[in-house]
Amino acid sequence: MKTLLITGLLAVVLSGCAVPQATRNYTADLYAGNVPGATENAIQQSDEKDGAPRNLLWALEAGTLLRHNGLFERSTKMLDGAEVLMKEDDTRNLAASGANQGLAVLVNDNVMPYSPAVYDTVMLNTYKALNFWQQGDYDNARVEWNRTDDRQRRAAEHFESEIDKQRDEIKKEQNADLVERSVSDSSGALKAAGVDIEHWAPYTGYVNPASLYLHGLYFLLNGENKADYDKARESLKRAFALTKNSQVKADMDATKRPKKLKPSIWIIFENGLAARKEERRIDLPLFLVSGNVSYTGIALPVMGDGQSAYPYVAVGRQQSQLLADMDTIIRGEFKTKFSGILIREIIRATAKTVVQKQLNDSNPWLGLAAAIAQAATTQADLRGWMSLPQNFQLLNVPYPADQQLVLSFPGGSDVTVDLPEKKQPIVIYVRALNPASQPSIHMLASK
Repeated sequence: MKTLLITGLLAVVLSGCAVPQATRNYTADLYAGNVPGATENAIQQSDEKDGAPRNLLWALEAGTLLRHNGLFERSTKMLDGAEVLMKEDDTRNLAASGANQGLAVLVNDNVMPYSPAVYDTVMLNTYKALNFWQQGDYDNARVEWNRTDDRQRRAAEHFESEIDKQRDEIKKEQNADLVERSVSDSSGALKAAGVDIEHWAPYTGYVNPASLYLHGLYFLLNGENKADYDKARESLKRAFALTKNSQVKADMDATKRPKKLKPSIWIIFENGLAARKEERRIDLPLFLVSGNVSYTGIALPVMGDGQSAYPYVAVGRQQSQLLADMDTIIRGEFKTKFSGILIREIIRATAKTVVQKQLNDSNPWLGLAAAIAQAATTQADLRGWMSLPQNFQLLNVPYPADQQLVLSFPGGSDVTVDLPEKKQPIVIYVRALNPASQPSIHMLASK
């Protein structure tokens, strides 16, 4: 009985760790449009020490919202800290492999440090590049754009090795035959539970077309020599192949005669909040299960839908067009990782169920206690960068004669932006989290 109570209490404690209160508060503020509250929460949870964050995921959230608030230097510093933590990620995971990975088998993936997605790394350098561009620091902007491009080029190679690692993971497992049979037979149970990953298709090469386009646009507007314009043309060519956006093609064509580029306004619209993970509990056909266990099952993260703030932004009759769908990028990468997540969860459920059956065979009370603990600790890892947008949109309009640009948001208020008196290529960067909060609007000038 004592063991039962202890196990039950442990189960209650562990079950309460799935979504911490700070995350629930942050999510509520973000979706209610309370940007100051969400920003303060993210900064606090980033766990800064001597000016450097110690929590990667919260540093990403804080860096994004500081940028939204126009605090570009502070945002860059937070994202710099996040990048340091990303570089230490492999080392930290290795150091944690003994204790944390063992605990993860007993509990769930939430006990492991957050491991960044590839799109996290691409967006981090994209935001840093935009921050430097905003501040007129073109040298550092160039460095960050080059890092963004390098990360994009390595993405396909990364995912090819990821798939090989998933295949090897089963072979190393003690109950490999049982796990492999359960994985092979899981598709029917997944579809019955409404989990269909087949339509989660990434962009070709796992590329983020928005980052690729912005890389090309930066070198088109700020290029210094032929090599820069060649770089712009290559990125814009790849972006057009992915998006078929007519403005991307116009910009690609402009790289042939960059000195004749006419002053106009490029509007980049970062729209809404990206898709988030949701938990789905599923009873899978674990082949070791007999009637002598009280609970078995797994909890998987599945992708929900993102939310747009507005269908588009308009200037007069011209409306922004889709440049990149962040939900597609996130789901496409998640699809590649899903098999690995499923395998780990089946391995975890198999190990827990073996222990439960053995305890139940010797003492039904101990078996029941193990079942309670197993049910409570079966939780999906739902962590992810929540303040990313649902999509990116693009619009190009002529330079207004009165130097005033009027942005219209369907169902929202118009916003007038005062432009420089001297006509030049200008980028207006618009970020709208949701209709409940005011869009942030910033101007990026060309050299």
